[in-house]
Amino acid sequence: MIGLDRLIEMNGVIAAGQFSEDGKVIRKVGDIQDGVMEEIAGWCASQNKTASQLVDFLDDNSDYNWRPLNGWAIWGGKYVIAVVGNTGVIVESTRADFNQLIVDLLGSEPTGAKQIY
Repeated sequence: MIGLDRLIEMNGVIAAGQFSEDGKVIRKVGDIQDGVMEEIAGWCASQNKTASQLVDFLDDNSDYNWRPLNGWAIWGGKYVIAVVGNTGVIVESTRADFNQLIVDLLGSEPTGAKQIY
């Protein structure tokens, strides 16, 4: 498993962090202000719950297996936030290798209490 120190070294990653189920920052690395990261952590925890509800709906109402939620991403302007479990990265989209990023995020080591969505 890899950690935040490896994620921050990937091309295009400007910040990485882990957050608790209630949206608190557990650990962060990279070039981002503490207050901004705290807001992002709260939003990511909330988004995990919303995305999990969507996955439940899709699993119940389609012929595809959507469970469990693995992660999600949002792309705005030149940047992407990609989250798997309780680990997220902020990435400059034109510099990132998204295939490797997702592989590494899926292999990231969770921190704190195990999250069940």
